[in-house]
Amino acid sequence: MKIKSVRIKNFRTLKDVSILFDSITTFIGPNGVGKSTVLRALDWYFNGKPCSLTEKDCAFGATDEDIEVQVTFDNLSEKDRDALGKYAPDGVDTFTAWRCRTPDGSDVISANAKSFPDFNAIKEANNATAKKELYATLRLNHPELELPAANTGTAVEQAMTTWEASHTDKLVDAPEALQTNFFGFNSSGKMSGLFDFVLVTADLRASEESMDGKSSIIGRILERSVDRTAADEAIAEIVEESRAKQQKVYDEKFKAQLDAMTTQLNAVVTSYTPGRAVTVSPAEVELKAARTTFQVTVLDGATETDVERQGHGFQRTLLISALQLLAETGAASADGVICLAIEEPELYQHPIQAQTFAKVLRFLAEDANKRIQVTYATHSPYFLEARHFEQVRRLTRSTGETPVVTVHLASVADVKTKLDGTVDADQVGRQLDRLVTERLSVALFATRVLLVEGDTEAAVFYGIGDRDAIGRLESVGLSIVPAGGKGGIPLADAILTCLGIPTYALFDGDSGFEARATLADKEKADIDKERNKYSTENRRLLKYFGEKEVDFPPEQVGEHVASLSDHLESYLETEWAEWTTSCAEIEAAAGIQLKKNQYAYRAATLDAKGTVPEMLNQILIKAVGE
Repeated sequence: MKIKSVRIKNFRTLKDVSILFDSITTFIGPNGVGKSTVLRALDWYFNGKPCSLTEKDCAFGATDEDIEVQVTFDNLSEKDRDALGKYAPDGVDTFTAWRCRTPDGSDVISANAKSFPDFNAIKEANNATAKKELYATLRLNHPELELPAANTGTAVEQAMTTWEASHTDKLVDAPEALQTNFFGFNSSGKMSGLFDFVLVTADLRASEESMDGKSSIIGRILERSVDRTAADEAIAEIVEESRAKQQKVYDEKFKAQLDAMTTQLNAVVTSYTPGRAVTVSPAEVELKAARTTFQVTVLDGATETDVERQGHGFQRTLLISALQLLAETGAASADGVICLAIEEPELYQHPIQAQTFAKVLRFLAEDANKRIQVTYATHSPYFLEARHFEQVRRLTRSTGETPVVTVHLASVADVKTKLDGTVDADQVGRQLDRLVTERLSVALFATRVLLVEGDTEAAVFYGIGDRDAIGRLESVGLSIVPAGGKGGIPLADAILTCLGIPTYALFDGDSGFEARATLADKEKADIDKERNKYSTENRRLLKYFGEKEVDFPPEQVGEHVASLSDHLESYLETEWAEWTTSCAEIEAAAGIQLKKNQYAYRAATLDAKGTVPEMLNQILIKAVGE
């Protein structure tokens, strides 16, 4: 059983969002858009105590509305089906349950909180015959529902459950008579042992999580990894022996004294109430065996210290190590699924450690035998593998009195559809490893992206931005991404735009290729081949962006894409002579060849005299969205 999708309504910053989950689900986006809120909503769903939410948790003061978290699970195992019973009948691949907090402050987790309105009368029917008749009438009057035939009351119930599981978008709040408290709270009831949600917040203290408690990470590891039964039984025997010996001592040492006291006391008592007597004797000794507990300490050199006396980095490393151990040893042995939800997994981590942790999490999530699901909210490219862009969920938030949070995702199918007619579907996979893995990780965190062909184009435009103020373009959230040639621009654009990141593109028309080829004494056949290559790529790009297709476009700035007639260097040589002079000065001073050196290009652009060509300024205006 794993989370397939989640819908969150009226919870803090999230008015109403629906999110698809994967084996690894990565939440990214600016601060304050609700990334951590998604994780905390799920923590309330699985682990929250009754009445733990208040009116302050309602989105934007909507205290008259329910707070609701809906979770749909898939990958149901036979154990899951046995535990869920009629809620996961044959033919149903998913299971959905809701947790709601009502305006009066009560809350409940239920698999019956929602229903299809037309089924309510059937469910409320008193006997099987009535159910069958009502169901048959509904099938006859509404063939568009495509309900299967059902000849028994049980079959009718199963048919309705199966249909509702596949059409959760058509369900509404069920009448109270049909709702049931299906799970109980804190993962008790039927969910116990099936799904364990573990949230690691950014402010979680390793000193608390390393204590042997029922809810701590170390406690959960010990519960799954250490069998305390034999030790507890042996200790219970010792305690019982001690209790018996202590009772014997009491009897031996106090019996004579207490008997004398009893005789004296009764002599007085009977004078007041004849027929009654009292007895004074040693009380039964009550000794209870303490639960076996364990402690974690840190051996720092030759000194043993408490966890809380270590630095934040080590404490976070300890948490990460404990999580890994919990996942590796816990899920498989318990035959249930563990979902590790981590807020800012990069916190206090050295870059190499962060990369290692990200790699380990992916290994655990992709190993079917581990039965682990991972989700985290991050600001680090180390935890954002652009090769797996389909697992990224990018959150954005609108402005206004009631801001709306939107969840963007880019499935492989969506990207291929967007590229249809421009890039063959079988080429998308080959381009992914070359382009996405190397170039897009940081860009996915950007507010806007300017796509260019190579590193030197990026360096020139960053240099133009620095002329106004150092880091100006970065400060407004613009990332300039080299796509590794014009062939990589459509794929990069498709992924970014599907994730809700506005883009602008610039490419070289390469019209001067023939003069350069002739100067290099190339054969006519080779020149013709180059011409075909450049014209095909130019037409493909123009078609993708909806522009008029030509073999070699002129210098132009369109709504979504700009083109240079040849390439950037030749354009600058013609339109900005001072830039060429600046390049020559840097080469002479540094004793290096400037050609294709991106750092030198940025410096030359920053230092060049004269005025930046207007076309380049226009491209930046389009890219920044001003």
